[in-house]
Amino acid sequence: MRYIVTVIAALTLSTACYAQDGKLSLYGLGANSCGQYLAAVHGHPPGKARALNRPEGRYSDDHFRYMAWLDGFFSATNILVDERNQLKVDAAAIDVWIRKWCEQNPTQPLVEAASAFASASPSNDKR
Repeated sequence: MRYIVTVIAALTLSTACYAQDGKLSLYGLGANSCGQYLAAVHGHPPGKARALNRPEGRYSDDHFRYMAWLDGFFSATNILVDERNQLKVDAAAIDVWIRKWCEQNPTQPLVEAASAFASASPSNDKR
């Protein structure tokens, strides 16, 4: 059940989804490969991204954007599940887990890593 909810959340949070002939395509950061995620987080402490507020606007690095996408993914997942199964993990723990998964699966899309995290979360065992 958690996997189905996670997939639904991933599709909801993608920048755009497109279905043609029954095949679903995911666009946006969730569709990027784990290798791209690892390149963005390289040199950053876990859970620490960089953003700069300037009079011209806010500037952020790619790690910040990926963390924001993951925050949204897991927030949507929590909305779709009952209170007992909600994910209760901090950004650093998520970042470390996703990095390890992505190191083992660099060609997989980030949404797969996020789905695997949600499925493996300790809160998932409280049923």
